[in-house]
Amino acid sequence: MNNLELIKPQRQSILGVAVIFFSNLRKAFNFFLAVVFVNLGTKFRILSLGLEEWAYILSAVFLVISYLQYLKFTFYIKGDNFVIEKGVLSQEKINVPFARIQTVNTHQNIVQRILGVVGLKIDTAGSIQNEIQIPALSKKHAQQLREYLMERKYELKEEDAAQDLDEARVDPSAGDSFDNLKIDSKPILELSIKDLLLVGLTQNHFRSGLFLFAIVNGYVWQFEDFLLKPFESYLEETAQSFLTQWIILLPFAILVFLIISVLASLVGTALTHFQFKFFLGEDGMRMSSGLISKNTFNVPFGKIQYFKWESNPLRALIGYYTLRIKQAGTEAINDRKLISIPGIQARSLIKVLNRQYPDRKKMAYQSFQINNLLFIQLAVWLGLIPSLLALVFNFFLIEILWIYPLILCYLALVLFFSYRYFLSYKVKVNPDFTLIKRGWVFPTTLLIPNYKLQNISLKQSIFQKRRAIASLQLYTAAGGENISHLPYNEAHELYNYLLFCIESSKLKWM
Repeated sequence: MNNLELIKPQRQSILGVAVIFFSNLRKAFNFFLAVVFVNLGTKFRILSLGLEEWAYILSAVFLVISYLQYLKFTFYIKGDNFVIEKGVLSQEKINVPFARIQTVNTHQNIVQRILGVVGLKIDTAGSIQNEIQIPALSKKHAQQLREYLMERKYELKEEDAAQDLDEARVDPSAGDSFDNLKIDSKPILELSIKDLLLVGLTQNHFRSGLFLFAIVNGYVWQFEDFLLKPFESYLEETAQSFLTQWIILLPFAILVFLIISVLASLVGTALTHFQFKFFLGEDGMRMSSGLISKNTFNVPFGKIQYFKWESNPLRALIGYYTLRIKQAGTEAINDRKLISIPGIQARSLIKVLNRQYPDRKKMAYQSFQINNLLFIQLAVWLGLIPSLLALVFNFFLIEILWIYPLILCYLALVLFFSYRYFLSYKVKVNPDFTLIKRGWVFPTTLLIPNYKLQNISLKQSIFQKRRAIASLQLYTAAGGENISHLPYNEAHELYNYLLFCIESSKLKWM
Protein backbone atom coordinates (compact mmCIF):
# COMPACT_ATOMS: atom_id res chain seq x y z
CA MET A 1 0.00 0.00 0.00
CA ASN A 2 1.51 3.31 -1.03
CA ASN A 3 0.84 6.83 0.17
CA LEU A 4 -1.06 7.78 -2.99
CA GLU A 5 -3.71 5.17 -2.26
CA LEU A 6 -4.34 6.62 1.18
CA ILE A 7 -4.54 10.30 0.21
CA LYS A 8 -8.11 9.77 -0.98
CA PRO A 9 -10.68 8.57 1.59
CA GLN A 10 -11.10 4.80 1.61
CA ARG A 11 -13.83 2.54 2.92
CA GLN A 12 -13.45 -0.77 4.62
CA SER A 13 -14.61 -4.07 3.11
CA ILE A 14 -18.28 -4.22 2.06
CA LEU A 15 -18.55 -7.09 4.53
CA GLY A 16 -18.18 -4.42 7.17
CA VAL A 17 -21.93 -3.84 6.77
CA ALA A 18 -22.55 -7.29 8.25
CA VAL A 19 -20.01 -6.76 11.04
CA ILE A 20 -21.55 -3.40 12.00
CA PHE A 21 -25.07 -4.87 11.70
CA PHE A 22 -24.40 -7.70 14.15
CA SER A 23 -22.67 -5.30 16.53
CA ASN A 24 -25.71 -3.01 16.49
CA LEU A 25 -28.04 -5.98 16.82
CA ARG A 26 -26.20 -7.27 19.89
CA LYS A 27 -26.46 -3.87 21.62
CA ALA A 28 -30.15 -3.64 20.73
CA PHE A 29 -30.79 -7.16 22.02
CA ASN A 30 -29.22 -6.34 25.40
CA PHE A 31 -31.38 -3.22 25.69
CA PHE A 32 -34.50 -5.06 24.57
CA LEU A 33 -33.90 -7.90 27.02
CA ALA A 34 -33.24 -5.57 29.95
CA VAL A 35 -36.02 -3.03 29.36
CA VAL A 36 -38.81 -4.42 27.19
CA PHE A 37 -38.91 -8.21 27.50
CA VAL A 38 -38.47 -8.23 31.29
CA ASN A 39 -41.41 -5.85 31.74
CA LEU A 40 -43.78 -7.29 29.13
CA GLY A 41 -42.44 -10.82 28.53
CA THR A 42 -44.18 -12.93 25.91
CA LYS A 43 -47.22 -10.60 26.07
CA PHE A 44 -45.21 -7.96 24.23
CA ARG A 45 -47.44 -6.08 21.73
CA ILE A 46 -47.08 -2.54 20.41
CA LEU A 47 -49.36 -1.08 17.72
CA SER A 48 -51.00 -4.51 17.40
CA LEU A 49 -47.66 -6.04 16.41
CA GLY A 50 -46.11 -8.88 18.38
CA LEU A 51 -42.60 -9.86 19.22
CA GLU A 52 -41.81 -11.60 15.92
CA GLU A 53 -43.14 -8.77 13.73
CA TRP A 54 -41.14 -6.14 15.63
CA ALA A 55 -38.01 -8.28 15.39
CA TYR A 56 -38.24 -8.23 11.58
CA ILE A 57 -38.94 -4.49 11.48
CA LEU A 58 -36.09 -3.59 13.83
CA SER A 59 -33.68 -5.88 11.96
CA ALA A 60 -34.50 -4.08 8.70
CA VAL A 61 -34.02 -0.69 10.39
CA PHE A 62 -30.66 -1.74 11.84
CA LEU A 63 -29.56 -3.07 8.46
CA VAL A 64 -30.20 0.35 6.88
CA ILE A 65 -28.44 2.12 9.75
CA SER A 66 -25.47 -0.25 9.46
CA TYR A 67 -25.16 0.42 5.74
CA LEU A 68 -25.22 4.18 6.35
CA GLN A 69 -22.54 3.78 9.05
CA TYR A 70 -20.46 1.83 6.55
CA LEU A 71 -20.83 4.56 3.90
CA LYS A 72 -19.92 7.32 6.36
CA PHE A 73 -16.85 5.49 7.70
CA THR A 74 -13.70 6.51 5.76
CA PHE A 75 -9.99 6.72 6.54
CA TYR A 76 -7.05 8.42 4.82
CA ILE A 77 -3.65 10.06 5.31
CA LYS A 78 -3.28 13.82 5.69
CA GLY A 79 0.27 15.05 6.23
CA ASP A 80 1.70 13.23 9.24
CA ASN A 81 -1.71 12.16 10.52
CA PHE A 82 -3.96 9.16 10.06
CA VAL A 83 -7.52 10.47 9.80
CA ILE A 84 -10.80 8.68 10.29
CA GLU A 85 -14.24 10.17 9.65
CA LYS A 86 -17.41 8.48 10.84
CA GLY A 87 -20.96 9.13 11.99
CA VAL A 88 -24.41 9.29 10.40
CA LEU A 89 -26.34 11.92 12.34
CA SER A 90 -23.35 13.29 14.24
CA GLN A 91 -20.13 13.23 12.25
CA GLU A 92 -16.78 12.78 13.98
CA LYS A 93 -13.30 13.41 12.61
CA ILE A 94 -10.30 11.93 14.42
CA ASN A 95 -6.69 12.89 13.65
CA VAL A 96 -3.98 10.65 15.05
CA PRO A 97 -0.37 11.79 14.52
CA PHE A 98 1.90 8.94 13.43
CA ALA A 99 4.27 9.83 16.25
CA ARG A 100 1.56 9.02 18.82
CA ILE A 101 0.85 5.54 17.48
CA GLN A 102 2.07 2.89 19.90
CA THR A 103 0.81 -0.39 18.48
CA VAL A 104 -1.41 -1.57 15.65
CA ASN A 105 -3.17 -4.83 16.48
CA THR A 106 -5.67 -7.08 14.74
CA HIS A 107 -8.82 -8.56 16.20
CA GLN A 108 -11.34 -11.17 15.00
CA ASN A 109 -14.59 -11.95 16.76
CA ILE A 110 -16.79 -14.85 15.71
CA VAL A 111 -18.64 -12.82 13.04
CA GLN A 112 -15.40 -11.48 11.54
CA ARG A 113 -13.89 -14.96 11.43
CA ILE A 114 -16.94 -16.38 9.61
CA LEU A 115 -16.83 -13.53 7.07
CA GLY A 116 -13.04 -13.77 6.64
CA VAL A 117 -12.27 -10.17 7.64
CA VAL A 118 -10.26 -8.67 10.50
CA GLY A 119 -10.63 -5.60 12.67
CA LEU A 120 -7.75 -3.18 13.10
CA LYS A 121 -7.14 -1.42 16.42
CA ILE A 122 -4.69 1.44 16.80
CA ASP A 123 -3.45 2.19 20.30
CA THR A 124 -1.98 5.64 20.96
CA ALA A 125 0.04 7.14 23.79
CA GLY A 126 -2.09 8.33 26.66
CA SER A 127 -5.48 7.50 25.14
CA ILE A 128 -8.19 6.18 27.43
CA GLN A 129 -9.38 3.85 24.71
CA ASN A 130 -8.48 2.86 21.16
CA GLU A 131 -8.92 6.07 19.18
CA ILE A 132 -9.31 4.15 15.93
CA GLN A 133 -11.05 0.88 15.32
CA ILE A 134 -11.70 -0.25 11.78
CA PRO A 135 -14.18 -3.14 12.06
CA ALA A 136 -13.74 -4.96 8.74
CA LEU A 137 -10.74 -5.15 6.41
CA SER A 138 -9.52 -7.97 4.25
CA LYS A 139 -6.54 -9.72 5.80
CA LYS A 140 -4.23 -8.46 3.05
CA HIS A 141 -5.50 -4.88 3.34
CA ALA A 142 -5.18 -4.95 7.14
CA GLN A 143 -1.61 -6.25 6.94
CA GLN A 144 -0.63 -3.58 4.41
CA LEU A 145 -2.22 -0.79 6.44
CA ARG A 146 -0.62 -1.98 9.66
CA GLU A 147 2.82 -2.13 8.05
CA TYR A 148 2.40 1.31 6.49
CA LEU A 149 1.34 2.96 9.76
CA MET A 150 4.25 1.48 11.70
CA GLU A 151 6.73 2.41 8.92
CA ARG A 152 5.55 6.02 8.99
CA LYS A 153 5.78 6.07 12.79
CA TYR A 154 9.39 4.84 12.72
CA GLU A 155 10.34 7.15 9.85
CA LEU A 156 9.33 10.12 12.00
CA LYS A 157 11.13 8.56 14.93
CA GLU A 158 14.28 8.21 12.82
CA GLU A 159 14.11 11.89 11.89
CA ASP A 160 13.97 12.80 15.59
CA ALA A 161 16.78 10.36 16.32
CA ALA A 162 19.04 12.26 13.94
CA GLN A 163 18.96 15.07 16.51
CA ASP A 164 19.11 12.75 19.52
CA LEU A 165 20.98 9.50 18.88
CA ASP A 166 19.77 7.96 22.13
CA GLU A 167 16.08 8.21 21.22
CA ALA A 168 15.41 5.58 18.56
CA ARG A 169 15.92 1.83 18.78
CA VAL A 170 14.47 1.01 15.34
CA ASP A 171 16.08 1.63 11.93
CA PRO A 172 13.30 1.86 9.33
CA SER A 173 15.84 2.42 6.54
CA ALA A 174 16.70 -1.26 6.82
CA GLY A 175 13.14 -2.01 5.72
CA ASP A 176 11.91 -3.27 9.08
CA SER A 177 8.52 -2.11 10.25
CA PHE A 178 7.34 -3.61 13.49
CA ASP A 179 5.57 -6.32 11.55
CA ASN A 180 8.77 -7.13 9.61
CA LEU A 181 11.16 -7.39 12.55
CA LYS A 182 13.67 -10.18 12.78
CA ILE A 183 11.43 -12.40 14.84
CA ASP A 184 12.30 -16.02 15.46
CA SER A 185 10.29 -18.25 13.16
CA LYS A 186 9.65 -20.55 16.10
CA PRO A 187 7.73 -19.09 19.06
CA ILE A 188 9.44 -19.27 22.43
CA LEU A 189 6.08 -20.27 23.92
CA GLU A 190 3.16 -22.11 22.32
CA LEU A 191 0.38 -23.51 24.49
CA SER A 192 -0.86 -26.97 23.57
CA ILE A 193 -4.19 -28.43 24.72
CA LYS A 194 -2.33 -30.04 27.62
CA ASP A 195 -0.77 -26.69 28.55
CA LEU A 196 -4.18 -24.99 28.40
CA LEU A 197 -5.58 -27.65 30.72
CA LEU A 198 -2.72 -27.18 33.19
CA VAL A 199 -3.02 -23.38 33.04
CA GLY A 200 -6.78 -23.61 33.57
CA LEU A 201 -6.46 -26.02 36.50
CA THR A 202 -3.85 -23.79 38.18
CA GLN A 203 -5.81 -20.55 37.84
CA ASN A 204 -7.11 -18.60 40.81
CA HIS A 205 -10.41 -20.49 41.01
CA PHE A 206 -11.69 -18.35 43.87
CA ARG A 207 -11.38 -15.24 41.70
CA SER A 208 -12.99 -17.00 38.72
CA GLY A 209 -15.89 -18.14 40.88
CA LEU A 210 -16.46 -14.69 42.35
CA PHE A 211 -16.32 -13.11 38.89
CA LEU A 212 -18.91 -15.58 37.57
CA PHE A 213 -21.05 -15.07 40.67
CA ALA A 214 -20.95 -11.29 40.15
CA ILE A 215 -22.10 -11.68 36.53
CA VAL A 216 -24.92 -14.11 37.37
CA ASN A 217 -25.97 -12.09 40.39
CA GLY A 218 -26.06 -8.92 38.30
CA TYR A 219 -28.38 -10.52 35.76
CA VAL A 220 -30.57 -12.06 38.48
CA TRP A 221 -31.03 -8.70 40.21
CA GLN A 222 -31.61 -6.96 36.89
CA PHE A 223 -34.27 -9.47 35.84
CA GLU A 224 -35.39 -10.68 39.27
CA ASP A 225 -39.07 -9.96 38.70
CA PHE A 226 -39.04 -12.08 35.57
CA LEU A 227 -36.66 -14.87 36.63
CA LEU A 228 -37.67 -15.40 40.25
CA LYS A 229 -41.43 -14.96 39.95
CA PRO A 230 -42.13 -18.65 39.11
CA PHE A 231 -40.18 -19.71 42.24
CA GLU A 232 -41.58 -17.19 44.74
CA SER A 233 -43.91 -19.61 46.53
CA TYR A 234 -41.19 -22.27 46.81
CA LEU A 235 -38.63 -19.74 48.09
CA GLU A 236 -41.03 -18.48 50.73
CA GLU A 237 -41.70 -22.04 51.97
CA THR A 238 -38.04 -23.05 52.14
CA ALA A 239 -36.57 -19.76 53.42
CA GLN A 240 -37.09 -20.55 57.09
CA SER A 241 -35.81 -24.13 56.87
CA PHE A 242 -32.78 -22.95 54.92
CA LEU A 243 -31.85 -20.48 57.65
CA THR A 244 -32.02 -23.19 60.29
CA GLN A 245 -29.98 -25.69 58.25
CA TRP A 246 -27.38 -23.38 56.73
CA ILE A 247 -24.48 -25.07 58.56
CA ILE A 248 -25.43 -28.45 57.07
CA LEU A 249 -25.81 -26.95 53.59
CA LEU A 250 -22.62 -24.88 53.78
CA PRO A 251 -20.14 -27.70 52.88
CA PHE A 252 -22.35 -28.69 49.93
CA ALA A 253 -22.53 -25.05 48.76
CA ILE A 254 -18.75 -24.72 49.03
CA LEU A 255 -18.26 -27.90 46.98
CA VAL A 256 -20.65 -26.67 44.26
CA PHE A 257 -18.91 -23.28 44.23
CA LEU A 258 -15.48 -24.95 43.81
CA ILE A 259 -16.69 -27.16 40.94
CA ILE A 260 -18.27 -24.21 39.14
CA SER A 261 -15.16 -22.08 39.77
CA VAL A 262 -12.83 -24.71 38.26
CA LEU A 263 -15.09 -25.05 35.21
CA ALA A 264 -15.18 -21.25 34.84
CA SER A 265 -11.37 -21.15 34.98
CA LEU A 266 -11.05 -23.84 32.31
CA VAL A 267 -13.58 -22.18 30.00
CA GLY A 268 -12.03 -18.74 30.50
CA THR A 269 -8.54 -20.08 29.77
CA ALA A 270 -9.71 -21.81 26.59
CA LEU A 271 -11.52 -18.72 25.31
CA THR A 272 -8.62 -16.37 26.04
CA HIS A 273 -5.48 -18.43 25.38
CA PHE A 274 -6.48 -20.98 22.73
CA GLN A 275 -3.63 -21.39 20.18
CA PHE A 276 -1.50 -18.97 22.18
CA LYS A 277 1.82 -18.13 20.51
CA PHE A 278 4.50 -15.79 21.79
CA PHE A 279 7.34 -14.49 19.62
CA LEU A 280 10.34 -12.32 20.45
CA GLY A 281 11.90 -9.79 18.07
CA GLU A 282 14.78 -7.35 18.22
CA ASP A 283 12.53 -4.42 19.07
CA GLY A 284 9.42 -5.98 20.56
CA MET A 285 7.27 -9.02 21.00
CA ARG A 286 4.17 -10.47 19.40
CA MET A 287 1.35 -12.58 20.83
CA SER A 288 -1.71 -14.15 19.25
CA SER A 289 -4.49 -16.17 20.87
CA GLY A 290 -8.23 -16.64 21.17
CA LEU A 291 -10.94 -19.20 20.47
CA ILE A 292 -14.03 -17.17 19.59
CA SER A 293 -12.24 -13.83 19.25
CA LYS A 294 -8.70 -14.09 17.88
CA ASN A 295 -6.38 -11.26 18.90
CA THR A 296 -2.86 -10.32 17.85
CA PHE A 297 -0.84 -7.97 20.06
CA ASN A 298 2.35 -6.21 19.00
CA VAL A 299 4.28 -4.71 21.92
CA PRO A 300 7.33 -2.51 21.18
CA PHE A 301 10.02 -2.81 23.84
CA GLY A 302 10.01 0.97 24.22
CA LYS A 303 6.39 0.92 25.41
CA ILE A 304 7.07 -1.69 28.11
CA GLN A 305 7.50 0.01 31.48
CA TYR A 306 8.27 -3.03 33.61
CA PHE A 307 7.68 -6.76 34.00
CA LYS A 308 5.78 -8.54 36.73
CA TRP A 309 5.78 -12.32 37.09
CA GLU A 310 3.93 -14.41 39.62
CA SER A 311 3.00 -17.96 40.49
CA ASN A 312 0.91 -19.98 42.96
CA PRO A 313 1.36 -23.32 44.75
CA LEU A 314 -0.16 -25.37 41.92
CA ARG A 315 1.80 -23.63 39.17
CA ALA A 316 4.99 -23.83 41.22
CA LEU A 317 4.65 -27.63 41.22
CA ILE A 318 4.75 -27.74 37.41
CA GLY A 319 7.23 -24.87 37.04
CA TYR A 320 4.84 -22.34 35.47
CA TYR A 321 4.77 -18.55 35.88
CA THR A 322 2.46 -15.83 34.62
CA LEU A 323 4.34 -12.93 33.07
CA ARG A 324 2.45 -9.63 33.06
CA ILE A 325 3.64 -6.91 30.70
CA LYS A 326 3.03 -3.42 32.03
CA GLN A 327 2.71 -0.97 29.12
CA ALA A 328 2.67 2.80 29.02
CA GLY A 329 -0.78 4.31 29.09
CA THR A 330 -3.45 5.51 31.45
CA GLU A 331 -4.41 3.33 34.39
CA ALA A 332 -7.71 2.56 32.66
CA ILE A 333 -5.80 1.16 29.68
CA ASN A 334 -3.59 -1.03 31.82
CA ASP A 335 -6.52 -2.42 33.80
CA ARG A 336 -8.44 -3.22 30.64
CA LYS A 337 -5.62 -4.22 28.31
CA LEU A 338 -3.11 -5.92 30.53
CA ILE A 339 -1.12 -8.38 28.43
CA SER A 340 -0.24 -11.55 30.29
CA ILE A 341 1.67 -14.63 29.22
CA PRO A 342 0.40 -17.71 31.09
CA GLY A 343 2.26 -20.97 31.52
CA ILE A 344 5.72 -19.56 30.83
CA GLN A 345 8.57 -21.64 32.23
CA ALA A 346 11.72 -20.31 33.88
CA ARG A 347 13.98 -20.72 30.83
CA SER A 348 11.56 -18.78 28.59
CA LEU A 349 11.08 -16.12 31.25
CA ILE A 350 14.84 -15.64 31.55
CA LYS A 351 15.10 -15.41 27.76
CA VAL A 352 12.55 -12.59 27.73
CA LEU A 353 14.31 -10.75 30.57
CA ASN A 354 17.71 -11.15 28.91
CA ARG A 355 16.37 -9.77 25.64
CA GLN A 356 14.75 -6.73 27.27
CA TYR A 357 17.20 -6.14 30.13
CA PRO A 358 20.56 -7.76 29.31
CA ASP A 359 22.39 -5.66 31.94
CA ARG A 360 20.02 -6.26 34.85
CA LYS A 361 22.69 -8.18 36.83
CA LYS A 362 25.66 -6.12 35.76
CA MET A 363 25.64 -3.94 38.89
CA ALA A 364 25.41 -5.19 42.48
CA TYR A 365 22.09 -4.77 44.29
CA GLN A 366 21.64 -3.14 47.69
CA SER A 367 19.00 -4.83 49.90
CA PHE A 368 16.48 -3.04 52.12
CA GLN A 369 14.77 -4.75 55.07
CA ILE A 370 11.03 -4.32 55.72
CA ASN A 371 9.91 -3.41 59.26
CA ASN A 372 7.90 -6.02 61.22
CA LEU A 373 4.94 -3.59 61.42
CA LEU A 374 3.86 -5.21 58.15
CA PHE A 375 3.46 -8.55 59.95
CA ILE A 376 1.58 -6.92 62.85
CA GLN A 377 -0.87 -5.15 60.55
CA LEU A 378 -1.58 -8.29 58.51
CA ALA A 379 -2.09 -10.34 61.66
CA VAL A 380 -4.47 -7.76 63.17
CA TRP A 381 -6.57 -6.94 60.09
CA LEU A 382 -6.75 -10.43 58.60
CA GLY A 383 -6.59 -12.52 61.77
CA LEU A 384 -7.40 -10.86 65.06
CA ILE A 385 -10.31 -8.59 64.05
CA PRO A 386 -12.22 -11.27 62.00
CA SER A 387 -11.66 -13.78 64.85
CA LEU A 388 -13.05 -11.37 67.46
CA LEU A 389 -16.08 -10.61 65.27
CA ALA A 390 -16.71 -14.35 64.80
CA LEU A 391 -16.46 -14.93 68.56
CA VAL A 392 -18.95 -12.14 69.30
CA PHE A 393 -21.32 -13.34 66.58
CA ASN A 394 -21.18 -16.92 67.86
CA PHE A 395 -21.53 -15.96 71.53
CA PHE A 396 -24.61 -13.75 71.11
CA LEU A 397 -26.40 -15.36 68.13
CA ILE A 398 -25.47 -18.97 67.35
CA GLU A 399 -23.72 -20.50 70.38
CA ILE A 400 -22.08 -23.46 68.62
CA LEU A 401 -19.23 -24.80 70.74
CA TRP A 402 -17.20 -26.46 67.99
CA ILE A 403 -16.74 -23.13 66.19
CA TYR A 404 -14.23 -21.99 68.84
CA PRO A 405 -11.51 -24.50 67.77
CA LEU A 406 -12.07 -23.44 64.14
CA ILE A 407 -11.54 -19.79 65.07
CA LEU A 408 -8.32 -20.66 66.91
CA CYS A 409 -7.07 -22.68 63.92
CA TYR A 410 -7.92 -19.79 61.58
CA LEU A 411 -6.07 -17.30 63.78
CA ALA A 412 -3.00 -19.57 63.97
CA LEU A 413 -2.96 -20.00 60.17
CA VAL A 414 -3.25 -16.23 59.59
CA LEU A 415 -0.38 -15.57 61.98
CA PHE A 416 1.77 -18.18 60.22
CA PHE A 417 1.06 -16.97 56.69
CA SER A 418 1.39 -13.30 57.67
CA TYR A 419 4.83 -14.00 59.11
CA ARG A 420 5.90 -15.93 56.01
CA TYR A 421 4.68 -13.06 53.82
CA PHE A 422 6.67 -10.60 55.92
CA LEU A 423 9.83 -12.74 55.53
CA SER A 424 9.30 -13.02 51.75
CA TYR A 425 9.13 -9.23 51.22
CA LYS A 426 12.46 -8.21 49.64
CA VAL A 427 13.53 -4.92 48.06
CA LYS A 428 16.76 -4.69 46.07
CA VAL A 429 18.06 -1.67 44.16
CA ASN A 430 21.04 -0.95 41.93
CA PRO A 431 21.78 2.07 39.69
CA ASP A 432 19.66 0.63 36.86
CA PHE A 433 16.86 -1.46 38.38
CA THR A 434 14.51 -1.84 41.33
CA LEU A 435 13.61 -5.44 42.19
CA ILE A 436 10.66 -6.16 44.49
CA LYS A 437 9.78 -9.65 45.71
CA ARG A 438 6.79 -10.40 47.89
CA GLY A 439 4.47 -13.28 48.67
CA TRP A 440 5.05 -16.81 49.94
CA VAL A 441 1.94 -18.69 48.79
CA PHE A 442 1.52 -16.44 45.74
CA PRO A 443 5.05 -15.16 45.05
CA THR A 444 5.29 -12.04 42.90
CA THR A 445 8.41 -10.37 41.46
CA LEU A 446 8.63 -6.93 39.87
CA LEU A 447 11.57 -5.66 37.84
CA ILE A 448 11.38 -1.92 37.21
CA PRO A 449 14.08 -0.01 35.27
CA ASN A 450 14.83 3.11 37.29
CA TYR A 451 14.76 5.38 34.24
CA LYS A 452 11.12 4.35 33.63
CA LEU A 453 10.05 5.91 36.93
CA GLN A 454 7.95 9.05 36.49
CA ASN A 455 7.71 10.12 40.12
CA ILE A 456 8.33 8.91 43.68
CA SER A 457 6.49 9.82 46.86
CA LEU A 458 7.43 9.13 50.47
CA LYS A 459 4.45 8.51 52.78
CA GLN A 460 3.96 8.10 56.52
CA SER A 461 0.83 7.12 58.40
CA ILE A 462 0.29 7.90 62.09
CA PHE A 463 1.39 4.38 63.06
CA GLN A 464 4.47 4.62 60.85
CA LYS A 465 5.55 7.96 62.36
CA ARG A 466 5.46 6.47 65.85
CA ARG A 467 7.75 3.63 64.73
CA ALA A 468 9.98 5.83 62.50
CA ILE A 469 9.14 3.98 59.29
CA ALA A 470 7.75 5.05 55.90
CA SER A 471 6.45 3.71 52.60
CA LEU A 472 7.46 4.59 49.06
CA GLN A 473 5.12 4.87 46.09
CA LEU A 474 6.81 4.36 42.71
CA TYR A 475 4.95 5.85 39.74
CA THR A 476 5.49 4.73 36.15
CA ALA A 477 3.59 5.36 32.92
CA ALA A 478 1.93 1.96 33.52
CA GLY A 479 0.71 2.71 37.06
CA GLY A 480 2.16 2.67 40.54
CA GLU A 481 3.80 0.13 42.85
CA ASN A 482 4.17 0.39 46.62
CA ILE A 483 7.11 -0.47 48.90
CA SER A 484 5.72 -0.84 52.42
CA HIS A 485 7.23 -0.19 55.84
CA LEU A 486 10.87 0.67 55.35
CA PRO A 487 12.85 2.24 58.23
CA TYR A 488 12.52 5.99 57.72
CA ASN A 489 16.22 6.65 57.21
CA GLU A 490 16.46 3.87 54.60
CA ALA A 491 13.23 5.01 52.91
CA HIS A 492 14.55 8.58 52.69
CA GLU A 493 17.90 7.36 51.38
CA LEU A 494 16.20 5.19 48.74
CA TYR A 495 13.87 8.07 47.82
CA ASN A 496 16.79 10.42 47.13
CA TYR A 497 18.79 7.73 45.36
CA LEU A 498 15.98 6.84 42.93
CA LEU A 499 15.36 10.51 42.21
CA PHE A 500 19.07 10.86 41.38
CA CYS A 501 18.85 7.83 39.07
CA ILE A 502 15.89 9.35 37.24
CA GLU A 503 17.46 12.80 36.85
CA SER A 504 20.90 11.54 35.83
CA SER A 505 19.68 8.98 33.25
CA LYS A 506 19.80 10.01 29.60
CA LEU A 507 17.54 7.16 28.49
CA LYS A 508 14.03 7.89 27.26
CA TRP A 509 11.10 6.30 29.11
CA MET A 510 9.29 5.80 25.77
